[in-house]
Amino acid sequence: MHQRLQHVQWLFFDPSVLLNENDTEKEARRLAAEALGRRGVPVELERVERAWMQAIASPRPVHPLSGAVQLLAPDPSVAKAVVDEVTRSCRNLDMLYSGLQLALGALTRQVKLGVIGPYRLPGTRAKLEKFHLSFPVVALSDEQNLSHKLEVGGRPDPALFTWALRKAGCPAGQAAYASDRVDLGLAPAKAAGMTTAWVRVTNHKLRYPRSSAETPDLTVNTIGELT
Repeated sequence: MHQRLQHVQWLFFDPSVLLNENDTEKEARRLAAEALGRRGVPVELERVERAWMQAIASPRPVHPLSGAVQLLAPDPSVAKAVVDEVTRSCRNLDMLYSGLQLALGALTRQVKLGVIGPYRLPGTRAKLEKFHLSFPVVALSDEQNLSHKLEVGGRPDPALFTWALRKAGCPAGQAAYASDRVDLGLAPAKAAGMTTAWVRVTNHKLRYPRSSAETPDLTVNTIGELT
């Protein structure tokens, strides 16, 4: 195991480093363009894609779907209606990252594994179950109603991480969190006292750490590197 993780007894994953959500996100952007058009905000798909990347790179932590739609539809009621529609109708087109099962098998022999999904849209558990990804502790923001909405000022909330640590019976100092998001993943994990690993596998690698609160303890390009 990576030297920085030698003290770790539990390793938790952000669902987005287990599930390749690229195709699902493409579908969400297409649906957002159509939903905006029906509400009098005609936009081309390319513009939605640019807004999505802008949301990821934004200094203010925000979910990319919500952030993109808010950039394109200044009217809050229209933006909310579009996000709700896309969330309801978007198909699950996720896949597993190449080599994931082998990496999880190797890690299972070294530490206990769990999942913490802060600031996730509903449906994450079904996505994990589709690929038979089973963990003794699965903490999801929409199920626990924790770390689900950004606090005033955009400060990530560590409550879901604290809940998961209690459920695992693990002190924060013996736990690590691997996420692709420095703002909505690593920041609340660090606030909870966990070791953090930035897994640069998604478009969120465009959003570099902007403070010590977001700076990971180590950076890898795949889950396999953690072994």
